[in-house]
Amino acid sequence: MKTRIALLAVLTLCLMVVLSACATHSSPKKAEPAAQAPSTTVPPTSKFAKLELGMARPEVHEKIGASSDFKVIASGKAWIPFYYGSDRTRTIDYYKKEGRLVYSGGNNRLIDIVYDPDEDGYRD
Repeated sequence: MKTRIALLAVLTLCLMVVLSACATHSSPKKAEPAAQAPSTTVPPTSKFAKLELGMARPEVHEKIGASSDFKVIASGKAWIPFYYGSDRTRTIDYYKKEGRLVYSGGNNRLIDIVYDPDEDGYRD
């Protein structure tokens, strides 16, 4: 009888520990100011305001000039076995005080404009 009560007490204690581990404890946290992320909204005074998604890289360079620096990186498709498509890379152009332009590796078309006035113009 004593062993049965002891076993029941141990099982109850284990159940309480497991359930308390699953409980969430929320305490009021101070809201931290979010770091200012680069904007996708380009102001009309920026060189990037002349650009449209889908433009070819030479056309972009003709309109706004050459970039300060550039970098070619592998896209996620580069790691797919037996993928022989042309969209395995991305080219990123860095413009000082303007931001970054991202081009598709397959057809060298503009796919993203990241306006960032704090851009130093050089790859990381």
